[in-house]
Amino acid sequence: MALTLNIELSSGIILDHAYCRIGSLSGDKNLLNITVNTYMDHDAVLSGKGTVQQSGYDFVPSVEDNAPNFIKQGYEYLKTLPEFAGATDILE
Repeated sequence: MALTLNIELSSGIILDHAYCRIGSLSGDKNLLNITVNTYMDHDAVLSGKGTVQQSGYDFVPSVEDNAPNFIKQGYEYLKTLPEFAGATDILE
């Protein structure tokens, strides 16, 4: 899974259809840290290009029996943040 959206990088460059995916996840049931790798677009990922930005986020996961896995919860959390408003799911 990944997310696609239009974003403005800290340099001021605007990317249309940037491709964002969770690159790493660490922590425990009390707090998870996710690193989001941002690429120019999906084609950049497929052709092996590097990231244009990495960002870290923390959230408290659900450990209920019926809760989605931690990666899915990470994407759900990201979509609650203003910088990911309007992001579209990309299922891989």
